[in-house]
Amino acid sequence: MKPTLFYFVHAHGNGHRATFNLLYPALSVYFNIIVITTNSEITGYLNLKHDVQVLELPPKYPADYHIPEHTFSRAFEVTPYALEPAGRAKALAEAIERCQPKAFYCDGVPELAIMVRGMGVPVVLVHLPGNVMADSTQVFAHELADHIVAHFPAQLEQDNYSFAYKTYYSGYLSQYASYELTESKSSNSHLVTILLGYDNYDESVLKNLTKDQSIQFTIIGNKQNYHLGENCTQLGRVKDVSEAIAGDVVISAAGQNTIAELLSLGKKLILLPELRPYDEQAVHAKVLSNKKIALLAQEDFNPEQWQNLIQEAKALAVDKNTLVNALAPKVIAEKLRDWYA
Repeated sequence: MKPTLFYFVHAHGNGHRATFNLLYPALSVYFNIIVITTNSEITGYLNLKHDVQVLELPPKYPADYHIPEHTFSRAFEVTPYALEPAGRAKALAEAIERCQPKAFYCDGVPELAIMVRGMGVPVVLVHLPGNVMADSTQVFAHELADHIVAHFPAQLEQDNYSFAYKTYYSGYLSQYASYELTESKSSNSHLVTILLGYDNYDESVLKNLTKDQSIQFTIIGNKQNYHLGENCTQLGRVKDVSEAIAGDVVISAAGQNTIAELLSLGKKLILLPELRPYDEQAVHAKVLSNKKIALLAQEDFNPEQWQNLIQEAKALAVDKNTLVNALAPKVIAEKLRDWYA
């Protein structure tokens, strides 16, 4: 029988579930995977997407509890003094006793990593970009982890990260990692795509961005309709972003999964980071900008600044093979097999 591996899937954003979708087939070759979640929406998604056992932990917050703002000033600062966290810990401890996992692959929530390690289970922690080393909970989780996996290239690591000695850098994971790049028919045309990362995008930003009437803009991801010029085509949500993108230049948020997919497709990136815990997007985007892999934009750019940045982006030349690893899921699975199976 295959040994059991607990895999925690964070519910924040689409990147964590996209990563699981890529890793699950490879990991299930060597392990019986049991997914741990803390959110009913992600539980429902995984039950529909995969034939996999999912354990949803009970909430750690009392009913009608106001969750305080996370300041990262002290460990466990948003965990309330209440019985609900004990109920969550009990459910997790009973699952460990019942299923006897060989390890816990923790993609988010360092508090769970600490809890599981305290229950005698090895932890493989997924390391994300951002100011995580300023959070004592994150630092402790990195310290106690047996192994750390970063789903991005080592060349994009931050200078202040002190756990590289036990971190495996897989390169970017992407569903388009094996996408074969061909010379784009639109490489010399005036086509630019905008990927909206959130639904309440400020229309004034888009108006400044799309002011240049010589460029045709394709806007993907919007739920609402924006009052923009005739040079803008608004597609809303799409099933396959690879088919919807027009042109070589893409203006996008700086989520790790989005960056990985766009680089896989050979796109030239202008990044407009969104607010995230640990400033994950802003920090990652700055590293990419410093490495000349992408350009960094700001929401308060005027039309002329946007025009200049788009022209500059057309000259970017990035080798995706140094960043995206088509074999990453297989290699990560083999690493865990060697460590725990």
